[in-house]
Amino acid sequence: MGHDVVVAAGPEVTAATISLVDALVVGSELVREKSEWFSQLRAQIRAAEVIVLGMAPSNSEGEISALLEFGVDDYLVAPFHAADVRARIELLERRSYAYMRRQSHEESARGEIERLAAIIQTQNDIALAGLDLDVVMRLIAERAMILCGAGGAAVGLIEGEDMYFRICLGFYAHVQGVRLPIRSTMAGASVLSGDVMRTDDTERDPRVNKNVSRNMGIRSMLNVPLKRDNQTVGLLSIASQVPYAFVDSDDRTMELMAGLLGAAMGNAAEHAAKQALMTEVASIVTALQESQHLFDSFLNNNPALAYMKDESGRRVFVNEPFRRFFGLTTGMDVSAIPDEQLMPPETVVHLREQDDQAFRSGQPTVSESMIPTPDGEPRHFLTYRFIARDSSGRRFLGCVSFDITERKAAEGALRRSEESFRALIEGSPEAIFVHRGGPLLYVNPSACAFLRLQANELVGRSLLDFVHPEDRAVAASTLDGMAGRGGHRVREIRFQPPDGSVVTAEISSLRLVFAGQPATLVTARDLTERKQIQARLVVADRLASVGTLAAGVAHEINNPLAFVISNLSFLTEELHALSAELPQGRLDELEEVLEETNEGVNRVRLIVQDLKTFSRGDEEQPTSVDLTRVIGSALSLARGELRHRATLVKDVSDVPLVEGSEARYCQVVLNLLINAAHAIAPGQPDKNEIRVSLRTENDHAIIEVKDTGCGMPPEVLSRIFDPFFTTKPVGVGTGLGLSICHGIITGFGGEISATSEQGKGSTFRISLPAYHKARLKAG
Repeated sequence: MGHDVVVAAGPEVTAATISLVDALVVGSELVREKSEWFSQLRAQIRAAEVIVLGMAPSNSEGEISALLEFGVDDYLVAPFHAADVRARIELLERRSYAYMRRQSHEESARGEIERLAAIIQTQNDIALAGLDLDVVMRLIAERAMILCGAGGAAVGLIEGEDMYFRICLGFYAHVQGVRLPIRSTMAGASVLSGDVMRTDDTERDPRVNKNVSRNMGIRSMLNVPLKRDNQTVGLLSIASQVPYAFVDSDDRTMELMAGLLGAAMGNAAEHAAKQALMTEVASIVTALQESQHLFDSFLNNNPALAYMKDESGRRVFVNEPFRRFFGLTTGMDVSAIPDEQLMPPETVVHLREQDDQAFRSGQPTVSESMIPTPDGEPRHFLTYRFIARDSSGRRFLGCVSFDITERKAAEGALRRSEESFRALIEGSPEAIFVHRGGPLLYVNPSACAFLRLQANELVGRSLLDFVHPEDRAVAASTLDGMAGRGGHRVREIRFQPPDGSVVTAEISSLRLVFAGQPATLVTARDLTERKQIQARLVVADRLASVGTLAAGVAHEINNPLAFVISNLSFLTEELHALSAELPQGRLDELEEVLEETNEGVNRVRLIVQDLKTFSRGDEEQPTSVDLTRVIGSALSLARGELRHRATLVKDVSDVPLVEGSEARYCQVVLNLLINAAHAIAPGQPDKNEIRVSLRTENDHAIIEVKDTGCGMPPEVLSRIFDPFFTTKPVGVGTGLGLSICHGIITGFGGEISATSEQGKGSTFRISLPAYHKARLKAG
């Protein structure tokens, strides 16, 4: 039944023992034997209000009388069963509790006034305690415990899913600060339902967690929810270690106490909220003051000129830099100072137009303007304008102006520098390429001419695409700019433009910043002309030696040649004198031999003459020459050579006189005609053509000799003016003809060039300055 049982007999049962028990069970035999002792004990039993249950072995009158005489509340007759004992004790307990409650009710009328007075006093005490919730909670818990005769009192507050016991008194003290799940206790059930819950006996109430109540020694409990603003926020609980400790008046008392505590909690919360609000307002005001201080400090220590205008154009705010720029003292009312007093009229008009535009559009704007200082020094400003509104919705124009005078000067200098640099790059005779790891980003005009392509055909392609395949491995390390790190390196690289030609160039590279990012600049210098000059210098050096040798050889050959020519002439005369003595056939044979010998001697004489010309040049004094007559003479001399090979076409117009030697010019034209004839196979003159033309271009006389012969490949064309270079078989040509022609023409200030295409023929072009131009040039 949940009770502790103590078994004692006779004198062992004392008043102190009785005060500790709820029920006393006595046997009839013991009562008879110890009747005197039990008579003395009866007074203490009644004073302790302990239930007494008698136990008789039989239903005899002697057994029962002894028990009744002792004053038992009820008795049982053997045999004894546990269920009968439990039921009889419960019945007696209920009778005892009912009696106690009747007694309490009789006394309640007398104590109700005192209870109400105590509650009123509690309310006054709460008012005196102020807003300290811990003090108020403790005060109410103490008064509730006293007014309801409880052995313990507690105030619990809801925190999430737990009940936190904040104030605990009496035998509740050991749970101070403990948290228990709300749903695990009867106190939690009261909180969840929002209703007052009373437990008269924890052992018989199924809502009670008996393990908890037994551990705490609780037999009766009264729980009242604490409410604030119609929401349950906690619990006021009292408890007793005896059952049926509380009556209905205790419920009302606890409800009043809980109401007082809820009101106090509401007042405290409202006060805390007001305090928090006041603290927040104070912090906001402080923050605003700090913000205003920081804002003023920022604007006044910023180099920019900052100001605000209203819609009428008056300044309502200016910062310190604005005042310093216009010479305004601190504290001066700027709203009364018109713009015309600070700036020239044209500047005022310009700024007002920009202000009005910003007001009309309502959008932020940025503009540049020149604002002179009071001393007249021009200063350039970049001004940001925006619309600001106050709390009433009024519009203001905010302006922030940055002095960009130095920046504009630097930009101007940079722009001029960039223009100069671009002009230098664009006009550079060297090819310049810029790439960033491969594709070309920029090429200058010289680069386009170098590779015979337009800029849009080069940009985006790799420069390595135009390098000769045999040189690409060597070129790669130079083109990427890496070689320049250890020192400036230069390489000779062969390039192949799309036209199939090969160009030798000297390239170098360096790393730089292009368009804001690292890039590589490659320069290429065309070495073709230099190579040609170097080749010509080598040839010239060789020709100097050959010329000296040729002069000596020609002199040495001329002497014996003179004897040979003289002797051949003598033999011819003698042969004719002896013609009558020789047979006719024999004479013809000898004349043929002499004729062939004379032809060979004359050929040697011409070769010697060419050698002398090559070695010494022409010592004739230049005169004015009619090129029409030169061409006529040359055609007359070459007509026999041309007749069997091609049709001769003559296209001659009037040209100015040129300076030079008629004989030498005739030698040049004749040489070109003979070469043209030799380029055409004999036998089909009607299918081939040699055209000789004479015309004027830019104050120059132009002679062209064009044939439809076999033409020349590029490698032959590039060497035709080299001395001793010939494609004719040995004994047919010496290789001096075109070299001598080149020397004659250039010696008189002219130019000679050739173009050719295999299978289609060749064209030789001579350009000679007009005579008066040559005279001026010589003067």
